[in-house]
Amino acid sequence: MGFINIFVGAECNIRVNKDQLILKDGVSYPIEDLGCVVIDNLRTAVSVYALNALSKAGVSVIICDETHLPYSVLLPQSGYYRRLDTLEAQSALSKPAQKQLWQRIVKRKILNQAECLGYFGIDGADKLTALAAKVTSNDSGNKEAESARIYFRALFGESFTRKSDNEINSALNYGYAIVRATVARELCARGFECAYGLFHCNKCNAYNLADDLMEPFRPVVDAVVYRYIEVEGASFDKRKIFTVLDVDVNIKSGSYTLAAAAEMSAESLLNCYRENSSDILLPSFAGVCRHDYE
Repeated sequence: MGFINIFVGAECNIRVNKDQLILKDGVSYPIEDLGCVVIDNLRTAVSVYALNALSKAGVSVIICDETHLPYSVLLPQSGYYRRLDTLEAQSALSKPAQKQLWQRIVKRKILNQAECLGYFGIDGADKLTALAAKVTSNDSGNKEAESARIYFRALFGESFTRKSDNEINSALNYGYAIVRATVARELCARGFECAYGLFHCNKCNAYNLADDLMEPFRPVVDAVVYRYIEVEGASFDKRKIFTVLDVDVNIKSGSYTLAAAAEMSAESLLNCYRENSSDILLPSFAGVCRHDYE
C-alpha cells in the first residue's frame, strides 16, 4: 500500500505518464507510492487511462460533490485472485463468531474514545473505560450508543449532538468519509463483498462491512477535528482533516499510520472469516501525531 495521500483542491488536468501521476504545473508522484487521491474540484479533468492505472495500483480515488463532501469512490474489484474464497468465508462465518467480532469492535471503539478524552485531559475517560468492560456479545446492551452520548458531550460540549448542522459535524462527516473509503479499499482489495456486514445491514448501503470495521478508527477523526477547531480555533479545513490518514495509531505492537492500520485490520478480518475466529487486530488510539516517514 502506498504512503502518499493527495488532496486536489484546485482545477487541473490529472494524467499518467510512465507510471507517474501528473498534476498541475508538472508536479508528479510515482503511482506505486500513492494510497489515496481526493478530488475536490468539479472542474478537474481526469483521463480514463489515469483512473485505470490508479485502480490497478490499488489507489482509492475519492470524488467530492458540489458541497465538497466525499460522494463517490473508485475501488479495485478484480485485483484479488481468490475472491470466491473470501465470499464463501463471508457466508460461512458462524453467528457466535460474528457476534463476538462485533463485541470486540465496539469495545475497542469505546476504549479509543476513552483514550481520546484522556489525551486531551477531558473528564469522562474513566466512565467510558468502565463501560467498555460491560460490552457483551453483539453489544446486546447497546453500550456503543450509551458511550456516544457521554463521549461527544464531553468532547464538544453538553449541547452538542451529531444531528446538528454545524462546522464540527461537517468536519467529522468529512473525516469519517475519508476513513470509510480507505477501509472499503482495503476490504475490496481482499475480495470482500462490502454490502454484507457483521452488524450493519442496511439493504441500501453498499459498504456495511466498511462501516463495521471503521468504528475503532472514528475517535482518531474526532481527535483531529477537536485539535484543529476546539484547541487551535481554526475553521473547518478539508486539507487538515485529510491528514487523518497519516496520523499514527498503535497496532500490532508498533506505531503505524491510520491508513496502514486499516490494511492490517482488513487482513486480520479476512483471517477471522477463514478461521471462524473473532481474534481481530484493531487499532488503539495514540494521539494526533502524524507519522514520521524516515
